[in-house]
Amino acid sequence: MKKILLIGYYGYGNLGDELMRESIKEFLNKENFKILELLPKKLANSGDSFSRFNVFSIIRALMTSDIVICGGGGIFQDKTSFKSFLYYYLVFKFALFFGKPVIFFGNSFGPFNWILSRYLFKDILKSKNLYIFARDEVSYNYAKRYNSRTYLATDPAIRKLTKIKPIDTKDKKAVIIPRKFKNYIPVLLSLSNEGFSEVVFVPFSPEDIQLAKKLSNFSVRGIKVSYCNQIEMAIDHIQQSKIVISERFHGSLISAYFGIPFISIKDEKFRRFFQKYFRNYQGYANDVVEASYKIPDIKGVKLGKVKESMDKDMEEMYEKFKSLVHNIS
Repeated sequence: MKKILLIGYYGYGNLGDELMRESIKEFLNKENFKILELLPKKLANSGDSFSRFNVFSIIRALMTSDIVICGGGGIFQDKTSFKSFLYYYLVFKFALFFGKPVIFFGNSFGPFNWILSRYLFKDILKSKNLYIFARDEVSYNYAKRYNSRTYLATDPAIRKLTKIKPIDTKDKKAVIIPRKFKNYIPVLLSLSNEGFSEVVFVPFSPEDIQLAKKLSNFSVRGIKVSYCNQIEMAIDHIQQSKIVISERFHGSLISAYFGIPFISIKDEKFRRFFQKYFRNYQGYANDVVEASYKIPDIKGVKLGKVKESMDKDMEEMYEKFKSLVHNIS
């Protein structure tokens, strides 16, 4: 039985990352692979999981595995942290050094602000034992310049969304998915003017629960403002809403998948991803004030066949993935 080492920003409770992780693990388990993972020390307590910040543990995980997979997300960028980029670069560089086939499965690449980051990433892209499933056209075109084994794919989490039962009832409710503290009063005023009676701040990661609680203290006459303290309820809240304002990639993706109009705030990665499914979508904003102006235009927008297109791309992606992992060694 082949052993696959699955690597990502896993074990921290971030909804988007955990959806990708669960989707990939379920698929690989179905295909009879043994799954190994790099996780935070407190979760690395079995023979199948290894501490992600212990060098000897990482090397042992790499040596034990037959294939190494980067399971989705935008980890290859230095905008948020060069240190994080360097960590992932070194892990996958070691995997390739040990002769392990590496698959980037559903990743986006960039932005890179440091010249060193660009140099290092180009170096790893040129590796002959690397296979790439890029989740957006910009990342695909960039990677394809250096690696012919590059495919245009989609986000791995979509496979998990296909298994979630749709909720048909829609309230006059708006969902806001925050990432940093901002003055959301302009958005609340705009929502109130557009006839919304309720706004719920919904966290996508454990550290955002207190942020959502704090933001729910904003008040506007005529509109009920509250927060959710359970990350596992986030998708239900999205499905029950009529509009979503999101600072997170997967908040916008989930909204689009279930046909909920959304505004994506300052997320170029999601804009790049969604262009393939809705070329002229107008629900992008650089800040909260711009988002408030977008609400009247986005409210009620029909997202057409976005779900069907995402499902089709997801099926094709996993079929290619299945063939690849069964045939490389």
